[in-house]
Amino acid sequence: MPVASPADIRRRIEKVGDLPTLPLVVSKIVSISNRANSSAEEIGQVIEKDQVLAAKVLKLANSPYYGFPGRIGSVSHAVVILGLNVVKRMTICASVFDMMKSSGMDQLWRHSLAVAMAAHTLATRAGLLHPEEVFVAGLLHDLGEVALYVKAPELVMQVERAMLERDLSRVEAEQEVLSLSHAEVAGWLAEHWSLPTSLKEPMMYHHEPALARDVPRQTAIVHVADVLTKAMGCGASDTQPVTPLSPQAWKLINLDDNALAACIEIAARDFDTIDDFL
Repeated sequence: MPVASPADIRRRIEKVGDLPTLPLVVSKIVSISNRANSSAEEIGQVIEKDQVLAAKVLKLANSPYYGFPGRIGSVSHAVVILGLNVVKRMTICASVFDMMKSSGMDQLWRHSLAVAMAAHTLATRAGLLHPEEVFVAGLLHDLGEVALYVKAPELVMQVERAMLERDLSRVEAEQEVLSLSHAEVAGWLAEHWSLPTSLKEPMMYHHEPALARDVPRQTAIVHVADVLTKAMGCGASDTQPVTPLSPQAWKLINLDDNALAACIEIAARDFDTIDDFL
């Protein structure tokens, strides 16, 4: 018998209060970078208003990885060196990292970052037009877990008890205890933040990719990335059963095994780069 109805849980989630939100600086950067006439100077001016973020961007631009150690003195110059897409990814990473770290969910952060990296690489190999959006979708896919942890910690404890006692996956335990899953909660957050469908569907359907209607390939990619990273041991818990891979989702991505191996290698390298940045 569920301990609370989905409607009750949604009311708790939507009383945002202490629920983390996407910072204004990230929204501005995403908006500016999506414009055809956006400039490094304009984005640099936005980043400079956030001292912590500005320091991180400068640190990355001056790292040996980019070949300009100790030579980049302004954020605008750093944006030129790194490129708009990299800066957008980094700022979103930093904000979601802070959100999860403040909630004490470091392990979930590492899993979310790994999924984002794998999803971006798979999307690039599969020829998607906007792989950066798939990266963001991968990063945000488990935000429903964060919301439940912040707003209903006692219910999360019951879910985790069910997982341990009956060897259930998180989704199975959530359905048994809450009559909903963290993916559904992520959909509520996407609505609350007015996120586009290209982010909302992968967040809602990463466990059931066949339900996606508007962006089925993006959703399939996030699903595959999620399953792969868990199978490689980068999940929120090493004891959780790995979600079965949807054959339809894998077919929809249309990559062969060699491409998959290359994607995993690239994603692992990129993961180390951003992990150092944070």
